[in-house]
Amino acid sequence: MNRYDQTFDRLKKNKEMAFIAFASAGDPDISTSEAILKTYINSGADILEIGYPFSDPVADGPINQRAAQRAIAAGLNHEGFFKIVRNIRDYSQIPIGVLMYANSAFHLGYDAFCKRAADAGIDSILIADMPPEESGEMLDAMEKYDMQSVFIVSELTPLKRIRMICSKTTGFVYVVSRLGSTGIQADMDAGVKGTLSRLRAVTAKPLCVGFGISTPEHVVKVKKAGADGAIVGSALVDIIEKNLPDKKTMLKKIAGSVRAFKKATLSSDNNTVLLKN
Repeated sequence: MNRYDQTFDRLKKNKEMAFIAFASAGDPDISTSEAILKTYINSGADILEIGYPFSDPVADGPINQRAAQRAIAAGLNHEGFFKIVRNIRDYSQIPIGVLMYANSAFHLGYDAFCKRAADAGIDSILIADMPPEESGEMLDAMEKYDMQSVFIVSELTPLKRIRMICSKTTGFVYVVSRLGSTGIQADMDAGVKGTLSRLRAVTAKPLCVGFGISTPEHVVKVKKAGADGAIVGSALVDIIEKNLPDKKTMLKKIAGSVRAFKKATLSSDNNTVLLKN
């Protein structure tokens, strides 16, 4: 049983939803990036989603774009990326997924990238700009090295395509909560519940909602809509960006935010307490 299966099974038994925390590797530098990811783990994150910085991240909003730019400016490269992941894997057995763009893997070669990713301890890869129809070579390499695949579904995805995407997904289905790019939003899109219902009719794989989840209240709504996980990125990266001069304060605020998000994934009784406080 892989780390994803173990984690989702444990959470389901406890009537919890997975809290998946995102950060861009190397933002704002390698040592601080590692400290941020360890703070996520220590504060209750169930799964890590680590962004591989890319110069033109078309699926990311301004906050995550700037994070990638900071990491690249700080000199992050393949070696630095895999170093961060290896150190986090030595620290914890938490599932680690990578959100990246195809060119970063193509640069090394899909087989070489997946081998290094697996050796570093990465569990899954989501390539934001690679449609499943064009993913055959990458999926073959991921399967070769026993890695899980993650693909994206939106409210506009036709049922036939949903079936095809789910057939190629071995980790979890990434359900976007809104159309467009990542970022902070005030309200949750009402279409998420319907998208989750359509997916439940065709797959038993975990369904995790991301893009714009910005508050614990959003997480509560995602849980009530029937998701297995909530993915939070921009809201956490925004804390990094706003506290760059003071790393101690940055990590303290990140820890508090992650604890609040994780608390929102618990049972309905705990969610009620959270919303009242």
